[in-house]
Amino acid sequence: MTERTVWNQWWAKGRPGAMSTEAYMEAMVHWVAAETHSGPEASEKLAEYTALNAVRMKRVGKTYRMGDDMQAFLESGACKDQRWVVITESWCGDAAQSAPLMARLAEVAGVQLDWVLRDGEHPIIDDFLTRGGKSIPMWVVANAEGKVLATWGPRPATVRSMVEEYRAQPEPKPPYAEYAAQVQLWYARNRGKEFEQEALAMLRSI
Repeated sequence: MTERTVWNQWWAKGRPGAMSTEAYMEAMVHWVAAETHSGPEASEKLAEYTALNAVRMKRVGKTYRMGDDMQAFLESGACKDQRWVVITESWCGDAAQSAPLMARLAEVAGVQLDWVLRDGEHPIIDDFLTRGGKSIPMWVVANAEGKVLATWGPRPATVRSMVEEYRAQPEPKPPYAEYAAQVQLWYARNRGKEFEQEALAMLRSI
């Protein structure tokens, strides 16, 4: 059985630092206006990513069309006693594509969704590492008492494969910007379909 010490302590303290979807979106507006980002250290590049992600998140929210199976499952009340948490940062390109979809699912399901910064004061990501790394976004599904029921993240299977292929390429590799552009193009074309398939499978398994 997995011990999630940081998570359990954070939950017992009342989930400090957690933001509602509305509060997180307001924070994004603030970060963009201030030409900064959610991380603890100043970075012009991360500020640029944050501004780009603010646009992406709005586009993802507008273009996503939920499938009938997902709609029916969420409206059935199967998730009504759950609590969802997404661990993220403003500069994360993968989070900009998936986190708005989580928010939409939570809205339809009537589930509370908390947004928690990976690099904030409460490092719950330490209990949800991917191959030892703090990859985000990480979506945690818990019950009302904080018991973790399932997790998803940080990327749909196709994007995970793209990441692994890029990492496996010998040096000198193509510029990272080229790889990132290919990933974002895939997200734009897929329009959340693969994420939704994986999310539905996860939620049904609980």
